[in-house]
Amino acid sequence: MKRLIMTVAVTVACGIPIAARGQDAPVDSLALARQYTQWLYAGEVDSLLAHSTDEVRAEMTESGGFSRYAQTIGERAGFELEVSEETWKLRNGDCQYWRTAQFSQMEEPLLLRWVLDPRGRIEGIGAGPLTQAPEVESETCGPVPG
Repeated sequence: MKRLIMTVAVTVACGIPIAARGQDAPVDSLALARQYTQWLYAGEVDSLLAHSTDEVRAEMTESGGFSRYAQTIGERAGFELEVSEETWKLRNGDCQYWRTAQFSQMEEPLLLRWVLDPRGRIEGIGAGPLTQAPEVESETCGPVPG
């Protein structure tokens, strides 16, 4: 998507996920989400691209998206000091990994979100200040009552 090029930095600040179209996450997805987070922080773009869906891989390759996320987080937030919460929430019909952590250059915690498909591939990413967390359908990834 062409607008992705213009909005990667904005999505980090506003917490808008990119290509968030996943289904329920696989059972071992917590370990995967943690690995993807470490690769993001380390700027290991090739590893992230190799574990992305074709659509996300094309978008992120064209825009340099993962590199921009890593760079923006490093410049604005610094480095991760402490993780205060890791959870799964239902948002936009997708089960998303939410990682809340304190960073060296931010007073408030940063919220990093990953959307994984059923095979554990990256379908979306979002990040931003915890106070700007998007609304969710459910605080868990179970079925929504009603």
